[in-house]
Amino acid sequence: MLDSGGTSLRSDINTTVARRWEQASRPVKRSQSASPNNLNARRQNVQKKLIAGKRHRSMSPTNVAKKAEDKLRPASPVHLHTEDDYANITLTETEKDVLLPPTVISKTMRSYAGKRREFIKLRKNVISQQNMLIETYASLKEIEARCGINDNNLGDLRLLSISGWQANDLLVLLRNDIASLQSMEINEGFGPQMLRRLHSLLSVIPDEVRAVNSEIMIRRNEILQLWRSKSRPERLSMHANTEWKNKNAEFESQTENIKKLVVSLTDNIKTKIKQSFDVAKMPWIDRENLIKKVERLQNENLILQDKLEEKSKKDGEGQEVGKAEDLSKYEALQEQLNKEKSAKESLREIVSTAESMLRVARSRIVNLEKQVKEGKTELDAAKRKQKELEQLYRHRELSYDTRSKKLIELSKTGEMTIEALSQQRDALELRVKELREQLEITENAVSEREAKQRNRADTLQAKLTEKEKAQAEAEMRATALQDRVKDLEKQLSVIQERCTKLLNIEKEHCLDYLPSKEGEPSDGETEIWKELQDTRAALVRVEEELRQTRTDKDNFLNSLSRIAQIEGDNDNKMATELLDREQRIAKLQSIIDEQRANEKIMEQSMSEYETQLAALRLEVKRLRNYDCYSRDTPYQDLRTELLEMQMQVATLSRERSALVTAAASRALMLERYERAADMFAKVTRARRDLAAQLEGQQEPKEFDGATTSQVVSSLCQDANDTWSALQTERARVLQLESAILMQSLQLEREGKVRTQLERRKAMLERQILRLVGPGSQNTLLSDQSL
Repeated sequence: MLDSGGTSLRSDINTTVARRWEQASRPVKRSQSASPNNLNARRQNVQKKLIAGKRHRSMSPTNVAKKAEDKLRPASPVHLHTEDDYANITLTETEKDVLLPPTVISKTMRSYAGKRREFIKLRKNVISQQNMLIETYASLKEIEARCGINDNNLGDLRLLSISGWQANDLLVLLRNDIASLQSMEINEGFGPQMLRRLHSLLSVIPDEVRAVNSEIMIRRNEILQLWRSKSRPERLSMHANTEWKNKNAEFESQTENIKKLVVSLTDNIKTKIKQSFDVAKMPWIDRENLIKKVERLQNENLILQDKLEEKSKKDGEGQEVGKAEDLSKYEALQEQLNKEKSAKESLREIVSTAESMLRVARSRIVNLEKQVKEGKTELDAAKRKQKELEQLYRHRELSYDTRSKKLIELSKTGEMTIEALSQQRDALELRVKELREQLEITENAVSEREAKQRNRADTLQAKLTEKEKAQAEAEMRATALQDRVKDLEKQLSVIQERCTKLLNIEKEHCLDYLPSKEGEPSDGETEIWKELQDTRAALVRVEEELRQTRTDKDNFLNSLSRIAQIEGDNDNKMATELLDREQRIAKLQSIIDEQRANEKIMEQSMSEYETQLAALRLEVKRLRNYDCYSRDTPYQDLRTELLEMQMQVATLSRERSALVTAAASRALMLERYERAADMFAKVTRARRDLAAQLEGQQEPKEFDGATTSQVVSSLCQDANDTWSALQTERARVLQLESAILMQSLQLEREGKVRTQLERRKAMLERQILRLVGPGSQNTLLSDQSL
């Protein structure tokens, strides 16, 4: 442990060792505050406490990067608390602005003083024992030097000052296997898988904290901007502007502090997660170490057995010749014993593997018991919710009864006018029939108009498409004609050049080419004459084609102008139809976008379902691979619990059906009450109309049925609330029934596995009894390992 110190630590150790060597000749005075027996007992208690809390205290050091001076300061002199010390402590707490009640402060100060006194006593005892240990080690080294013995294993001492260390770093000193744990890794399959699952669950926490912080900061900035925009007209004076600047600076400093706090929080979460993973790895590493030690012991045991067999063979060779028969008998017995030992060892290995599988199965059973307990808690919560709903139902029944009584009292007054209202109802029905007939006629007329307009729009659309096609064909034809005109112009230019050349030749050599009276024209002259005739005919044809193309072009331009005029007239008519179609297209596009969003949501849900199915398949494979499975609680208790839960579900279903029937009856009553209220309102209106007619009023006052409508609406709302509550309860009961069915199936599987285990256990016991003789049967039965 001296490697973690620096130069100051080494100098302190050298001075302390030299001082102890100087004081080795004279005896050391012991402190009179405690006896050696009390010291040893207290030291044992402290060691037990430290060993008990060893596993959860073994964390990695956090202040490794600090300076050596801050880490290894000399211990301060021991002194008791005075009033000045408490005054200084209160001053520091007031400087830090820690707002705590006085009772909490007094309790913490008392606990601090008690812990300080205990630490001072223990330090005195440790210093005295350390001095004695150094003296005895010096005398032991002198004796070793005289005897010539070198034993370096006894010199491992821990000498250091711990004044600047934190609590986690101090508790790490109690672990001797921390260096081995840092380099080791878990090799088995189940442990790393669980650690990966934990890592996948816990590694998301810092990202979630950052996301929440970003959302909070966004909301805070929006609130600040809104507040600043609202209070801008108030900032007219210089004083108000300075105040707002100071407030903005304070807000910015607060945002920076919040960001720093969130960063520190995420870092702390990450460190805590790492420390928790280190702690979670420790039992798996210890388990691997124990397995390795067991394997090493088994190998050593086999080696020792081989040595014993060799020694027995050597001793047998040195005996007399007359004892050969006895030796052969002994060897046969030895072979039988060795065979029995090997069989026992194989059986022990089988039993050990079975026990390991049983432990795994027991852990699985514990998890299942936890799930059953959770199901029980959910059932209790459902029962409580059912009781609350029953109370609400009773209260609502009372309120419905009171309201129904009031409505019955009101309906008694309107029984006299029911006949008149029935006549009015007949008249209104006739009027309604007439209005329905009129509506049907108007709807048919509107549908016919819509069909005509649609047909007209379709015809116009067809004409438009035809015109567009004709326009495209005309454009194509115009381009082709333009290309043709260009080609013809090129040919015309070439022919004109040739004509000019020929005319020049005729002018220059006209007389040469004239035929003489005496002789006929030559072959060259006839060929030239033919070429001239051909060029003249080609010129005539080109001029005709040019005229035709010009006329076609003029006709095409006229047709285009006519089409443009017709389209200008039709554009005004079809603008409204196009707008309607664009609106429909926009609606269809929005519907398509919604469907695509729904498809994405369904794909996400399908991916989630696939992951859940994969997890369930893995669990099914694990359950199938578990050949051995056991449980502390018997199967009959689980069966009785399942029957009780089924009875509870049956009672809940009966109560649910009763509630549904009661709600339906209440809904029918409410409908009757609504009808009665409507009839009463009509009667009152008719009565007022008759009174107005008798008094001579031409326009009677309208009846305001606000009170009756409010009553009826409140009743309908209460009925809807009860119906929704009943539906939610029904869904919850169905969920509970599905959970109970799953648990029953799981219990059946566990029962099958349990029967298989019992059969396997019986087979193993029979095999052991067959292999072992009758004399050693009692010893085997008494042995707990078998």
